[in-house]
Amino acid sequence: MGRLAQYDYRGLGRLLRARLEADGRGWRVCAAEIGVCASDLSRVCNGQSVSAPKAIAVCDWLKLSFRAFYDPPQTADPERETPDVFHGKSTETEGRADG
Repeated sequence: MGRLAQYDYRGLGRLLRARLEADGRGWRVCAAEIGVCASDLSRVCNGQSVSAPKAIAVCDWLKLSFRAFYDPPQTADPERETPDVFHGKSTETEGRADG
């Protein structure tokens, strides 16, 4: 088995801390604007994990892609790294008047 999917909270935290320090309004004010609490900002700045919606809110405030900090899993089989995409017809709507 390869490495599991990860999220780089440390990298996000470094950028967030720099932005908060440059902003100068205080963490509580920025947290309210972002839509999280000051404790969440502290967690991210210290490289700790927060829920996906909170990380997305922080990334949106920083005008960064949430996926920029995503490190996908690494499988033992390089052929399986990109999942197959289903392009066939759905059998659920076949034969329905509205499908």
